[in-house]
Amino acid sequence: MPAEPDPARRSHESWRAILDATFELLEEGGYESVTMGAIAARAGVGRQTLYRWWPSKAAVVFEVFLDKTNIGPFVDGGEDFPAQLRAFAHGFRALYVEGPAGTRLRELIGAAQTDPDLARAMVEQWFEPRRAPVRNALHEAQKAGLVRTDVAADTALDLVFAPLHYRLLVSGCPVDAEYVDTVVDLALAAMAPGASFA
Repeated sequence: MPAEPDPARRSHESWRAILDATFELLEEGGYESVTMGAIAARAGVGRQTLYRWWPSKAAVVFEVFLDKTNIGPFVDGGEDFPAQLRAFAHGFRALYVEGPAGTRLRELIGAAQTDPDLARAMVEQWFEPRRAPVRNALHEAQKAGLVRTDVAADTALDLVFAPLHYRLLVSGCPVDAEYVDTVVDLALAAMAPGASFA
């Protein structure tokens, strides 16, 4: 799965050529048009080289995505958990809806549904590094009595991000700033101490 090239395993020049070729093919025709054969031909390497370093087209595309997408965790709200959560949610929207990387990420999420290795790599290398800071902030808010403690942190975060993913990947309804704020407001209300939906 995606990783910096190991000098013992990869020629850096070939690795770079493969990633650049894959990026060009994605830009020209989208995910569905990319094949291992087309990547090999564009990069000037043999297919056996591709399959020695990556198990699938999706794995190559994910490495390209990580290589080309210089976006850190979406946290910019100071020490205030509601502000952090809101910033994280709007960062999600900026990437998926406004940024060119969003198309690639949506395609990879689709491919991950039938590729367990890709799904695991995306969780470990993309989603988890971005959820972890907000999860930690939520834990601190729970310790301070600002957020109810009877709900698991990941469940609380899913209250925000499941609706956003549903609109992006299933319903096709717009994910605009107003919708993001509404979802965050509802989630924060559900997380508030004393909130009960029994």
